[in-house]
Amino acid sequence: MSKCIDKIKRIKNYLMIITLLYFIWILFGGNLKQIYMIWNVILAWIPLEIAILIYNLSYKGGKKKSNKIIIFALGIIWLIFYPNSPYITTDYIHLSTNKYYFSNPNYKPYSNVPRVIYNKDFSIWFDFINIGIGVWLGYIVGFLSLYLNQNLIRKHSNKFFSWIFVVVVNILSGFAIYLGRFIRWNSWDVIVNPKNFIVILISHINNQSLYYTMVFGIFSFTLYLINYFIIDVG
Repeated sequence: MSKCIDKIKRIKNYLMIITLLYFIWILFGGNLKQIYMIWNVILAWIPLEIAILIYNLSYKGGKKKSNKIIIFALGIIWLIFYPNSPYITTDYIHLSTNKYYFSNPNYKPYSNVPRVIYNKDFSIWFDFINIGIGVWLGYIVGFLSLYLNQNLIRKHSNKFFSWIFVVVVNILSGFAIYLGRFIRWNSWDVIVNPKNFIVILISHINNQSLYYTMVFGIFSFTLYLINYFIIDVG
């Protein structure tokens, strides 16, 4: 387990440098229209910091009753904020107003004339790169937090329950992504307006939300599996 936390801390240090450079680039590189990505990436960082704190408390006096209460509270907060990480993948929708290619009016079948013409407007490809980097950063730091928590559960329980934990978290994240993207609900609403959160839960548990929960949940779980096998082998 110590190897796991050491690996994650090393990766975290590199990612912090890349994140700082990314923020500087967004702020001073003439890309202020994507400034919202800074906030989204910051939110995605929160679960990793909480997961490391949980790990430290668990291995430095986790048997104390007071520490168990703190770890439980941190675990709840982690679960509330974790969906911000897979949610960031939906920020690609901000590219929907950009036209990246056009149908070629001069196209003729079986000729050397291309069917489509790709837009050479550099700014829209810049948008794609800026959002792409932010999405990857936001997702990977969240992945590391879930990976660390899974290893922690496996250490204190077993491998089977650790994977049950991962599946449940991704399904709950799928529902949170639905609430965030379609209902415009935020993680901190659970803390600052819990009554509203209960109302949202009651009014939005239906067939539609169930469908999107499963779609987003399976999507998030698939991404987790891909990254899990990469980091676990490495």
